[in-house]
Amino acid sequence: MLLVLLAVVGILLLIQYIKLLLSNSYADQIPALQPVYPVLGHIPHFWGKNTHQAFDSIVKLLGSVERVGKLMIGPKPLITINHPDLMQQVLTRNDLYDKPFLYEFLRLGNGLISERSGERWLQTRKLLGPTFNTGMLTSFLSTMDARASKMISKLQPLADGHTEIDIYPFVSTCTLEIAISTTMGRMEDEVPGQQDFIRGLEIIMNAVGARVVNINLWLFYQFSRAYEVEERARKVCYEFTNKIIEERRLELQNQPKDCLVDDEFIKKRMNTLDQILTAQKSDGTTFSNMDLIYQLFTIISAANDTSALTVSYTCLYLGMNPDIQEKVLTEMNQVFYSPEVEINLDTVRQLEYTEMVIKEALRICPTAPFAGRQTANEFLLDGIPIPKGEIICMDLYNLHRRKEFWGADPDRFDPERFRPEAVERRHPFAFLPFSGGSRNCIGHRYAMNAMKIMLLRLLQNFEVRTNLKQADFKFRFEITAKLEGPHSVWLVKRNKGS
Repeated sequence: MLLVLLAVVGILLLIQYIKLLLSNSYADQIPALQPVYPVLGHIPHFWGKNTHQAFDSIVKLLGSVERVGKLMIGPKPLITINHPDLMQQVLTRNDLYDKPFLYEFLRLGNGLISERSGERWLQTRKLLGPTFNTGMLTSFLSTMDARASKMISKLQPLADGHTEIDIYPFVSTCTLEIAISTTMGRMEDEVPGQQDFIRGLEIIMNAVGARVVNINLWLFYQFSRAYEVEERARKVCYEFTNKIIEERRLELQNQPKDCLVDDEFIKKRMNTLDQILTAQKSDGTTFSNMDLIYQLFTIISAANDTSALTVSYTCLYLGMNPDIQEKVLTEMNQVFYSPEVEINLDTVRQLEYTEMVIKEALRICPTAPFAGRQTANEFLLDGIPIPKGEIICMDLYNLHRRKEFWGADPDRFDPERFRPEAVERRHPFAFLPFSGGSRNCIGHRYAMNAMKIMLLRLLQNFEVRTNLKQADFKFRFEITAKLEGPHSVWLVKRNKGS
């Protein structure tokens, strides 16, 4: 009986496999990434690997794609692209806002990053748009500067010219405090529980990254030890976020009624939390507490992790390239030639070479190296008809290394690639650190301002040095690309006159 049962199960699985093959016959004209294994496709490349090994495997496989390729999960193809022409084709379509099931692993419901429905995402995006307008960005600058100055005071005792430190935890704390202050209006020196939030966020990102690249964790993750650890971390992070929501909700309820405004001008000057707390969805209902937690946790974690990583990578590249560091400092001193010069959108905008340096760090070390979309309708991709419901994987890591757009040595750190004339000549979709099209990062201007201000205060006070070389960079995949090891630097205090 057991043999008969196994035979029946085997036949049923074979029939299902053949059905999947036939339904995906459209992909026959798309070359498979090599090597590919019979039946299992590319699954053996990732099975049981840690996030560093899996990241290396993904980069090598996807790097072989010329324009379009397919990554086979058994009989199921994932369409992969890394050419600017195809990026533009995908990212500028208004029927390609949906995201694939892999984003559900974030377990953030209707958060801006994880919302799979393009229609629901668009509604939320319109709601949150005013919180990143020019007026709000201007009001954030003084807060960003205050938090950056606090970070400098913590680093001062360690800046003895020989003590090696991991710069990332300091920058991460700073970016979290900036995010909490600007999106939630909490101006305390330190919100109780924020260090536990940072540790919890690190655990969650690690767990989600491991699940994405380990197919053995896709189906039965909730029975694993990793799931238990992640659940405890989520509890800490959600309680931290919910406490701030409840405190602000109570504050709004206790305000005089004439302060609860309907004026559109005033609404556009409200922070993110207040916008969501006072907003109504398209069906007339308000956001539930869990909706609020998902939205705010998404915004805070995205603002914290991506900006902190980029500033940390930039510090490493400046330490490796002291001549570039000196050029950045010279520009900063020219713009902020005295303590009386105000940090405002105009002066921050004048840090043009600094921005070029940040963009080059983002090119080589994109914090979000991969992105995905799911087709809502059939469309032609490079002349190939892609049916509804298929997954398209956009490889930003290799996109930023294509030699026809970045030269013969694309791994070399060279901010001159972002001179205005060079940018003008290059394909507009060859550089996508904040994605592109309508579903790009809502906070990209916010992030650039924060990163410039943090680097301004760092370089005004310290010379950054490091023993690391770019060849030492080993990435691990935690949704964002993180180093396998510390962002090790040492700091030398600058003379007051330098």
